[in-house]
Amino acid sequence: MLNINLIRENQELVENSLKNRGLDTKVLDRLKKIDDQRRQLIKTVEDIRQKQNQLQKSIKKKPTESQKKEGTDLKKALRKVEPDLKALEEQLNLVLAQIPNLPASDVPVGQNDSKNKLIKTWGKKPKFNFKPKGHLELGEALDIIDVKRASKVSGSRFGYFKGRGAQLEMALMFFVFQKLANKNFTAMIPPAMVKGSVERKMGYTDNKDLDNTYYHFKKDDLIFISSSEHSVIPYHLNEILDSNKLPLRYVNYSPCFRMEAGTYGKDTRGMFRLHYFNKVEMNVFTLPDEKISDQVCLDLLSLQEEIMQDLKLPYQVTHCCTGDLPWPNRRMYDLNAWFPGQDRYRETHSCSNCTDYQTRRLNIKTRLEGKMAFVHALNATAVTDRVLIAIMENYQQKNGSIKIPKILQPLLGFGKINQ
Repeated sequence: MLNINLIRENQELVENSLKNRGLDTKVLDRLKKIDDQRRQLIKTVEDIRQKQNQLQKSIKKKPTESQKKEGTDLKKALRKVEPDLKALEEQLNLVLAQIPNLPASDVPVGQNDSKNKLIKTWGKKPKFNFKPKGHLELGEALDIIDVKRASKVSGSRFGYFKGRGAQLEMALMFFVFQKLANKNFTAMIPPAMVKGSVERKMGYTDNKDLDNTYYHFKKDDLIFISSSEHSVIPYHLNEILDSNKLPLRYVNYSPCFRMEAGTYGKDTRGMFRLHYFNKVEMNVFTLPDEKISDQVCLDLLSLQEEIMQDLKLPYQVTHCCTGDLPWPNRRMYDLNAWFPGQDRYRETHSCSNCTDYQTRRLNIKTRLEGKMAFVHALNATAVTDRVLIAIMENYQQKNGSIKIPKILQPLLGFGKINQ
């Protein structure tokens, strides 16, 4: 969440941020009302405690009857207001949770992804002397994808990778995982579930929307993670990180679970938008400095591009607009791969700087010049199953076979998937 002092001192900035994200600004009125009441109660509590201290100092050897009565009255007064103060603090935190992070000044303003700004295109689209097929048609013909049996077993938006398709999936994940581990990222295979209280602190949803956003095992109050960020950023929950060891960089492999609420009828065919998929992700903790974390964000974007260039997959990079930013984000870049079967670029990666929006909730700090400050947290996709299906479509051959990117062939021992 945002620092309440930042909101008090920059009301116009926060109001403009809400407008640019297409959100209602009335939340600021509610926040101010609760904050004013809370500050008044804090002053009342401080006054009572000051009187208690003065009373204590005035007592010499034995308190008089009047001093005893005054002490009792002060205790009663304190017991009366403290629950009210606690209730107001809880209300304040609930309202603060409804205010997203402030976008950086250079983030394009727009209500949805149609206003995202194209900043780079790399690679040449493959030219075919035949009509290119989509990944599902290719995968079913080669018997390396099976969504029909997945539908019988698990329902819609599930699929099997099988045979050499499954081998390609594992090789792709391992290649990227190992590449980043060799670049001094700490390798991590995190839990696939987190406590509900931890998920709330990640800042993507409030208490009311938890069940409508994530797969929630209510009996044990466990949330199935939608990416490894959701269990790796909280890895340092309630910790003070050594500033000399920052940045801390993690590369994580995990399954991901998405309800895909609100996407009814969208990408229902094939393996593009599933309830379950595999992912390698990068997470970084940096010093609490926007210049530093913004540069790390660009560094992560460069690694994403390097991976796609290793695989020789054409892509575009876009700077996401205010209306397309998740709530914790200061900025986000999307990397969109070319899908010949769909004749368009589709998102395969995102790269985000969340500054201290999540770490403030998670209480992850560092000490700088004797003062405590919340570190900055970043997340970036390294690879998902979507990259595999981009490989299938870009490397398809006229006879229906699929070539394997050269960089993956040593891991597989074969260079083509044939019928």
